[in-house]
Amino acid sequence: MARVFISYKYGAEPDERLADYFAQNLAQKNHQVFIDKKIEIGQEWPTIIKQELEQADSLIVLLSEHAITSEMIIEEVVIAHQLKKQRGTPIILPVRLAYTGDLPYDLGARLGRIQYAFWAKSGDEVNILERLHQALATNQPFEEEPPEPHSEQKITIATDGNETKSDIKLISPLPSFDPRWLEKLDPPGGAMRLQSPFYVERQVDRLAKDLILKDGLTLRIKGGRQMGKSSILARLYQHARDNHRSVLYIDFQRLDDQHLQGIEIFLRYLADLITHKLKTTRPPDHYWQTPLGSKDKLTEFLSNEVLEHADTAFVLFLDEVDRLFNFEHYRDDFFSLIRSWHNNRAFDPLWDKLNLVLAYSTEAFMFIADLNQSPFNVGVAFDAVDFDRAEVEELNRRHGSPLKIEELDEIIELLQGHPFLIRKALYELVVTKLPLPVLLSRATDDDGPFSDHLHRCLWQLDTQPALRSAMKAVIQRQPCPTDQLFYQLRSAGLVRGNNRNNVMPRCGLYARYFERHL
Repeated sequence: MARVFISYKYGAEPDERLADYFAQNLAQKNHQVFIDKKIEIGQEWPTIIKQELEQADSLIVLLSEHAITSEMIIEEVVIAHQLKKQRGTPIILPVRLAYTGDLPYDLGARLGRIQYAFWAKSGDEVNILERLHQALATNQPFEEEPPEPHSEQKITIATDGNETKSDIKLISPLPSFDPRWLEKLDPPGGAMRLQSPFYVERQVDRLAKDLILKDGLTLRIKGGRQMGKSSILARLYQHARDNHRSVLYIDFQRLDDQHLQGIEIFLRYLADLITHKLKTTRPPDHYWQTPLGSKDKLTEFLSNEVLEHADTAFVLFLDEVDRLFNFEHYRDDFFSLIRSWHNNRAFDPLWDKLNLVLAYSTEAFMFIADLNQSPFNVGVAFDAVDFDRAEVEELNRRHGSPLKIEELDEIIELLQGHPFLIRKALYELVVTKLPLPVLLSRATDDDGPFSDHLHRCLWQLDTQPALRSAMKAVIQRQPCPTDQLFYQLRSAGLVRGNNRNNVMPRCGLYARYFERHL
């Protein structure tokens, strides 16, 4: 007997039907199965979900076109993956439901190498059930190799990295940009482009595009979760390439834990990554054999192997760099290194060939001991902000104007200019034909149009009691208890304001939902 957690997209078909089928039939085979329908009214569902995942021997995840955009499914897979690395369970058993395309990064990074079962049509579930039972009985992944998923050529990419061909139906926006698309971009003028009809260019895009083509630039882009930082970087990346700049994009969230164990290991990995991406003449071994310290080794490598050979400015994009704030034993060393590269321009013209672009969401001054060694108070800074009214109007127009001009105020009152939620609302209005009054009235329902997003937010708060208490104080119009909690909530994209005494929920949706649930 195995303890089984089934992750699926609630309210979607065939997802819900197949989840019920597998749950009922696996239970008949004496497995102990958890499905979210077992949560009773009044129970704290984030606590129940967390407990069940921690106790599960296996996670069955149903992956349909609808499911891959689900923030809760992504969150459940991420947690299961972390538990698997820590203790060996739960095993993860993916089942694709008539979907053969690429998985978004958050899922693909964790499921891409795991064998899966494929459901194509009604009746396939019988064979898949037997495969699931065999995997659970042996506590092993699926035995058979899956067929290679066929992915159609992508033509344009949306704000979040989704495919947006003109000849296919609009699909639900992804909760975050997929950085893997940058590695698949064709040379300038190629077929793969970041020219989505749903990307509304903001002032920060226009200003940053002008600056990125200059020499000797340090550019910082800061913003909370789902404000579009990575999407801005993606378009800056393409803009630099289109103008014949050498570029390299590094997403710190994609780095494996093994590469972050210490400054020597981390910097050597960065050198290896640069060599792999840029095909440098000499490998890092040449520099790592010297008696220099690791920071000097990487600096010499970058100078001799990249900048010396660059005809134009080399643009180094560092995304989600605040992940390193958690590594107290060497974060100051790394960020002082970045600051030294910025300072090198003052006395060595070669370093004018290096343009640095850093994206982050946390207040850096809280983590850098010596601000004179910080890269977060130099260069040009931009804040990625929510859409203004004109930008919401433009996005509405690009979706076929499902909202009349006089109705925009109601959406803006509910969502402010939250880029992801505005796109989600327009998707619901256009694709599911949900009338605006219904969308507004059901906005905070636990099975409403934004329920998946709201559940993930509540989940995050529930796992951090201090943050949950701070958010509750904000909802009750009280000051945030500490500056650190204020900055954490703002970085998470849950609140807006200038300081802990001047803070409010980021949008009306959050205010109404968390007032009920906190």
